[in-house]
Amino acid sequence: MIRLSCYLLIIFFSVTVIAAQDESEELQKRIATSDTQLKELQSHIDSEHRALARELHEQLQRVKTLRNKANNIRRLEDEQLLNINKLKERNQKWLAQKNYQLQLVSAFEQQTQSLVSKQSGGIDATQVQKQFNRMLSPRFETKQIIGSDNKLANFESIKFGPVEYALNDKEAGLVSAHPNSDEALLNPLRNHNGLYHNMLMLKGEGTSNILFDPTLGNADKLNKTQFSMMEYIERGGTWAIPIISFALAAIVIGLIKAVQLFKLPNLKALEQQVVAHADNPLSKLKFKSWVEHLDPIQKSLTDIVIKNNVSQKRDDLLIATLSKHKASNEKYIGVIATCAAVAPLLGLLGTVSGMIHTFMMMNVFGSGDASVVSGGISQALITTELGLIVAIPSLVISALLTRKVKSFQSSLESLAIQLSKVELTQAGTQHD
Repeated sequence: MIRLSCYLLIIFFSVTVIAAQDESEELQKRIATSDTQLKELQSHIDSEHRALARELHEQLQRVKTLRNKANNIRRLEDEQLLNINKLKERNQKWLAQKNYQLQLVSAFEQQTQSLVSKQSGGIDATQVQKQFNRMLSPRFETKQIIGSDNKLANFESIKFGPVEYALNDKEAGLVSAHPNSDEALLNPLRNHNGLYHNMLMLKGEGTSNILFDPTLGNADKLNKTQFSMMEYIERGGTWAIPIISFALAAIVIGLIKAVQLFKLPNLKALEQQVVAHADNPLSKLKFKSWVEHLDPIQKSLTDIVIKNNVSQKRDDLLIATLSKHKASNEKYIGVIATCAAVAPLLGLLGTVSGMIHTFMMMNVFGSGDASVVSGGISQALITTELGLIVAIPSLVISALLTRKVKSFQSSLESLAIQLSKVELTQAGTQHD
């Protein structure tokens, strides 16, 4: 019975395994079929995707081409619009120019009292040219002008473009506007004496060489601003007088002190002799023979050495003598330095005073004319310039004189030190 059960179990398991194998093979066949179908589906999707991508690219290219065409069309429309606006502006300018020319012709007709336009409204170019030539030809005209004597008189004036000349029986010159009135003003040329004769020749014969000023009178105005030294000082006002006084004081004192200092003796020869015999005592007789022909400065030092032996007293006397000569040499040099310091301050004071006066005039008469204000300011600055002109040379002179005094004083002190060591003996007792 047990053996039969075992056989039955074995048969059951065998049938089960066979059935499972059959099912596995069936599943593998289905999987293979599904895999094949999936690959075919993916291939179909890929082909459709490539076709759609190609079509999308073509559509994008068409959109890009159409966009470029639209931009070109828009640019052409903008250019056409700009060209139309430019043509309108140019047409307006031409119309304005035409109207301006018609106004010029109308004004010319009114001034010349001549008709240059035809009845049909056109313009006769030949007649206009003749009228303009007659107007441009210079002619002498009688005119009232203020002469160089500040009197109103009749002059014969002629105009060459922007330059106008005038002459009468006495003088000739350029005509300019008067700064304070409506009358014309005659400006005789200072450096051209032949203008009067040339103008007479031009009036009588019709031809002459006339001086032409390309600056239209500015060169003559600039020439008038050139002043002499005395006129310059006078324009500086009251404060220029003390500045000039300090300048004269500095110059006079500087010259006197320069002569005095350059006459000072050379101390090297005596110092060399003293140094050469410093180790040996000298006889008073020989020492006096050295100093017979010395100048008063050296003489004053050697006299102290002769009259006094080596001692503290001799040194004190030498020091006192040095101080005396130093004070004498430095005397009045401080005055030059004082002039150099005071002159710019006086110039600044004069400038401040002039500026106050200028602003007072502006307060009274107004500041409409800039030339009047600038002229007052420039005149006020003259004192500052004078002060600096005095101060700079004074400082240089003071420095040079002070250096000369210090150099001589140093040499004098060196000589005094050497003389303080000199030991003198009576005649006949000199040591070899």
